[in-house]
This record gives sequence, structure tokens and C-alpha cells, in this order.
Amino acid sequence: MDRCAFCPRPATGKWALSACKGDAEDSASWRREILPLCPRCDALIMQAGDKGRVLKATGERWFGGHRVGRPQPKWTPAQDPNKEEPISASG
Repeated sequence: MDRCAFCPRPATGKWALSACKGDAEDSASWRREILPLCPRCDALIMQAGDKGRVLKATGERWFGGHRVGRPQPKWTPAQDPNKEEPISASG
């Protein structure tokens, strides 16, 4: 049986988590992981919601799931200079 990633308790399953260390607006500060968690640590992280919980040992802020983190990209397909325009059927 796996051990919890945050404490010495046995983990009951693996969960999707996101971590931020540094500036939350910088995409390099974020990472995603699937980690084993005990029920207690899972509940604490989920209760924290969008605020997340800081792991004192590393200073990282952890969030449940992969729905938070990495800001939206500033690039859109319309900005691609190599994009070819579609050929119209009338032309």
C-alpha cells in the first residue's frame, strides 16, 4: 500500500493535484501530479478549495484536481503568421 505524499499515513487512492511554487501568473510555477493521499490530507486539500494549502516543508501551494493553475495562453490561432487561409468554394 502506498503512503500519503504529505504525511506518514497509508494512502487509500491516488488523486489529481496541482501545485504552485512562486508567482501564480507564471506558468513555469505550476505543475500537475497524480499522488497517493490519505483521507485526512485529501479532505484538507479539498476544503481549501481555490485558496489551496501550503505544504510547509516545500512552500508549495497545493490544490485538488487539475482545474486550477496555469493561466490561459495569450496566443490564439488567429495570431499564427504561418496559418493558411481556407480556400472558399466560390473562388
